[in-house]
Amino acid sequence: MASEPRAGWPFRLWPEAYEIARLRALPGEALALAADGPPIALVVGHGEVSVIAPTATVAQLGELVESRCQGWRAITLEVVLPPTLVGVLAAAAGALAEIEVPLVAFSSHDTDHILVPERSLGRALAALRQARLERLLPRRSEAAKTP
Repeated sequence: MASEPRAGWPFRLWPEAYEIARLRALPGEALALAADGPPIALVVGHGEVSVIAPTATVAQLGELVESRCQGWRAITLEVVLPPTLVGVLAAAAGALAEIEVPLVAFSSHDTDHILVPERSLGRALAALRQARLERLLPRRSEAAKTP
């Protein structure tokens, strides 16, 4: 279960450690997915199959895992973002770049997620708080509009 977002703080920190893994093939039924679980991304194309997922999920893929990059934590932007919204992810990336913390970003239909190295988590969270990204977010009524 994820930590609850605080008022005015639009992010949710997931408690699980994350990995980015290159797979030998599509995982098929080996990848257990749940819409209410932690975010997982499966990326297929450009000659590779990759998954961004909690460490326990990657471990379940067993021999399908060709290589892995471990030690990440996932942070979810806890608001519905219209596809036309400009600048929120750029502002987050800029805040992290200023303190030399790398990020990996992935998105679902309504939500953005970022991974940061676990060893830099405290500094990353502080930088995101200082960036005051909530000022860039649409009001609920605006978020429901589509182009």
